[in-house]
Amino acid sequence: MKVKKEGQGKLFKNPLLEVFTKTNPVLHAVTYGGASMICASLNQLPLNSTLYLFPAGIFTWTLVEYLIHRFLFHIKESKFQYTIHGVHHEFPKDRERLMMPPLPGSILVCLFYGFWYQFLGNYTPLFMCGFLTGYLGYTFIHYMVHAWKPIPGIKFLWSHHLKHHNPAFEDKAFGVSTPLWDLLFGTMPTTKNSK
Repeated sequence: MKVKKEGQGKLFKNPLLEVFTKTNPVLHAVTYGGASMICASLNQLPLNSTLYLFPAGIFTWTLVEYLIHRFLFHIKESKFQYTIHGVHHEFPKDRERLMMPPLPGSILVCLFYGFWYQFLGNYTPLFMCGFLTGYLGYTFIHYMVHAWKPIPGIKFLWSHHLKHHNPAFEDKAFGVSTPLWDLLFGTMPTTKNSK
């Protein structure tokens, strides 16, 4: 697929459906920040539980982010793959598709909550608060990398993610918020990979 430096892909013929495939940073922050705050308000555990549940949620998000990006977003090219991620690789500068839109994202939040509840029970609200905070961190890093100039001190995040958009590394650099999982699972790009 040829990368286009400008423009926007069209996912649906129906203009109403097309609207639900786009978002912006403010709407994104309100949707997922609000979901994180709702989770925090559902907590009935002692405050000291946040010392491990909240960070555990953030840390777990980084692994889930890596796994989803590697094994779902990069499945064999198809209409489904193009809709959920391929359009981003074709139009990497499209600012309206750098973050998950609210409607499908809210459904996913509910599914993740239900999934974690099966294992964590009453610990789920604080864990999900951290998980969603990790998700917000990931999406804002992703947005910044594609829409802003590199920020001193965290330029390595730009370098790491933009390698993923290089055809020589499209099977590498799946981590956006951290390169940790790329290091651990052998998908860290190297100069050798590009030759």
